[in-house]
Amino acid sequence: MTHEVLRLEELSVGVRGRPIVHEVNLTLRSGERAALVGESGSGKTMTALAVPRLNPAGVTVTGGRILLDGADLTAASERELEGVRGRRIAMVYQDPLSCLNPVRTIGAQLAEAIRAHRDVPAGEARAHAVRLLEEVGVPDAAKRVRDYPHQFSGGMRQRVMIAMAISCEPDVLIADEPTTALDVTTQARVLRLLGTLAERRGMAVLFITHDLAVASALCQRIHVMRAGRIVESGGLREVLAAPRHEYTRQLVGSVVTLDAAPAKARPAADDVLVEADGLVRRFGTGVTAVDDVSLSVRRGETFGLVGESGSGKSTLSRLLLGLDTPTAGSVRFRGTDLASLRRSDLRRLRREMQIVLQDPVGSLNRRKTVEHIVGLPLLVHRKAAKRELRRRVAELLDLVGLPASFAGRYPHELSGGQCQRVNIARALAPEPSLLVLDEAVSAVDVVIQAQILELLRELQARLGLTCLFVSHDLAVVRYLAPRLAVMYRGRIVETGTREEIFGAPKHAYTRSLIAAIPALEGVTG
Repeated sequence: MTHEVLRLEELSVGVRGRPIVHEVNLTLRSGERAALVGESGSGKTMTALAVPRLNPAGVTVTGGRILLDGADLTAASERELEGVRGRRIAMVYQDPLSCLNPVRTIGAQLAEAIRAHRDVPAGEARAHAVRLLEEVGVPDAAKRVRDYPHQFSGGMRQRVMIAMAISCEPDVLIADEPTTALDVTTQARVLRLLGTLAERRGMAVLFITHDLAVASALCQRIHVMRAGRIVESGGLREVLAAPRHEYTRQLVGSVVTLDAAPAKARPAADDVLVEADGLVRRFGTGVTAVDDVSLSVRRGETFGLVGESGSGKSTLSRLLLGLDTPTAGSVRFRGTDLASLRRSDLRRLRREMQIVLQDPVGSLNRRKTVEHIVGLPLLVHRKAAKRELRRRVAELLDLVGLPASFAGRYPHELSGGQCQRVNIARALAPEPSLLVLDEAVSAVDVVIQAQILELLRELQARLGLTCLFVSHDLAVVRYLAPRLAVMYRGRIVETGTREEIFGAPKHAYTRSLIAAIPALEGVTG
């Protein structure tokens, strides 16, 4: 029989006197999986961190109560909280690599977490670590305990973090965006794992996410948060099928699923802009990242390149841009083999080939203003004189939907979506023929993702850009790209129109990618 484990009563959180979370009420029962959903900056993470009292410096609980089995954690001493953290309330964060010690083995770190709360010998803790890795689905667990974090994939590192979180059998597991950085197939496996563990252990799960489709794949209840307040709560089907709040309806409408109507595309020209023939890229470690890849992208089209993490998409993108040298094969741009060009000629050609990367904030120099960031390519490629720089930067900002007043701002003064618009403006500054977007919307929340996708569609139609859209998310690629290729373990396993790929996928891997796309379960199920 389930019972109430956690209750937040009128919880408020502030940073240096400024309120950021307002009077949150939420309950969680044993075995229940509930989602706290909202866009970046809505207060989700600050609410979650307040539960085990792990808020960063300057952030404090300013009102309300946090009841764990009836005991108020807001009145607990630091020593009492040490007995709660990890033992009764555990957390899993978004980036597992930054949470693991790079110079200690996985087994040592798991054993340390176990012994921090249990008086057991080192050998017993190590044996328990192996059992935990087996429970979360890490193959060859007895061997992998001796490995270091960098020897695990992103999905496997997240399984290690989940193993560490459940090591002391907590009553509540708080998972803060644990699948955001993962590809769709790995995401699906991690979600299934969390659901299985909650049922098997009777553990309550508070799942923090910006994506309603992901939440619906795991959770039974949904709490929608905006501007520090919960604006809507209810059962999965109740919230998704008949959302009452305008913001919830906006979140539902922003989710790109296989049911979404594809964006209208400008017809591509007959001539090929960039072409790869038998590309191979091997590294000194013996890894073949790209293996005999041939593809062509026509002038004026948006071409999608899809595959999970480690499939070779980014390496292929760098080869197509002339940023890396192939081990074998060739890349031709406007019919010219890049390998035949002198370095100075290749530098001039790169003006026509620009890239937008995954991390919108990390891609920008935080010490420079937007005007400097967007204006520098104009000066380097002699697209504008210094006296007209401000006007051209304002025109580029307007092109990506930002006001000219943003020119004087620094990256830390912008949201993630605004930073990505700045990245796109910078890439457009040299007036390129080819724009490569490498996971350009995977690090932003669904509302911003929808806005960026619409911006890209408009820009492609208005400027006649040729776009290579690289992503692990087939639903997003289907929306934007009329033609696409599926990449798996360094090879192109399937190429075709979106109607061919989604109507009758030929390769088993393509079918697995399509099956892994999260749907709004409460609406479609």
